[in-house]
Amino acid sequence: MRNKEVLLILILLPLLSFSAVLLSAQEGRGQARLSGVVLDQDGNPVEGATVTLESLVHNLTMTTTTDKNGAWSFLGLGKTVARITVTKEGYDPTVIPQLQISAIKNPEQEIKLIKKTATTGFDENDPRAVYEKGISLYEQGEYEEAIAMFERFLELQPDLYEARVNIGNCYVRLKEYDKAIKEFELVLEKLNQKYPDLTGNKMAASIYASLGELCMDQGKLEEARKYFDMSISLDRSDPALPYNIGEILFNSGKIDEAITYYKIAIEINPKWPKSYLKLGYCYLNKAEMETAINYFKKFVDLSPEDDPQVEIAKNIIKQLEK
Repeated sequence: MRNKEVLLILILLPLLSFSAVLLSAQEGRGQARLSGVVLDQDGNPVEGATVTLESLVHNLTMTTTTDKNGAWSFLGLGKTVARITVTKEGYDPTVIPQLQISAIKNPEQEIKLIKKTATTGFDENDPRAVYEKGISLYEQGEYEEAIAMFERFLELQPDLYEARVNIGNCYVRLKEYDKAIKEFELVLEKLNQKYPDLTGNKMAASIYASLGELCMDQGKLEEARKYFDMSISLDRSDPALPYNIGEILFNSGKIDEAITYYKIAIEINPKWPKSYLKLGYCYLNKAEMETAINYFKKFVDLSPEDDPQVEIAKNIIKQLEK
């Protein structure tokens, strides 16, 4: 049996690497739904509006278009904090800067779009107009121009330092990561000045998580772990944070430490399947086959059938039970 177990580990190693890549790409995903309706200033539905959801915590962006009733929805969401942007030609864009999204149930969102008028021009002294132009430029991929708008907004509204998060996101898109980190750290500095204790502060937690993801993308795993740990210390409501630390440790070969963090993710949300999958791989690497099988089975039980990892997990279980 021992030789068979060792052989199985060797066979499954490529699957482990594949799994890590795929899971990383699915960060921020789950089984929740967010939906709503887009209306004009007279309460009429707006068809063909573009609704964009951008997670401020995970590397996740989703886009959809409203139907004839102005309705829209996003499926397969996990718990996150997101920015919602609604745009349509002939209308001023509308932005919800931060929306808490539950992994279970979310209230219907009613979003208003205001029609542009021929006499309305851009006023660089109007904070709302400047902010919305910055968002519009960001959505169009004009990141440098968007930065200039957000900087102008901060000149007009210096107390709304949270807008620096937008500047940081622009630098992320431009792959100027050092500048992005500087902007995020400036926001954290302001938050620390305003609130002596940041425990429970979701904005601070999400910024630390963003810094962690930036460091992960650059291969700075120890720094990433530090930021994720800070995020967890402020807000223990998101299982993706300890899960990410588990990913760092797993990919560094620190299996026992990874197990600790995957189990913390399960404590936060016992119905979130991904941690069970990775615990299965961890115990497979430790040659603890019965424990591995149990975690793989739990992952299969909790996951939707169309999850591509379910079939992989079933095949692993079948091989281990031979």
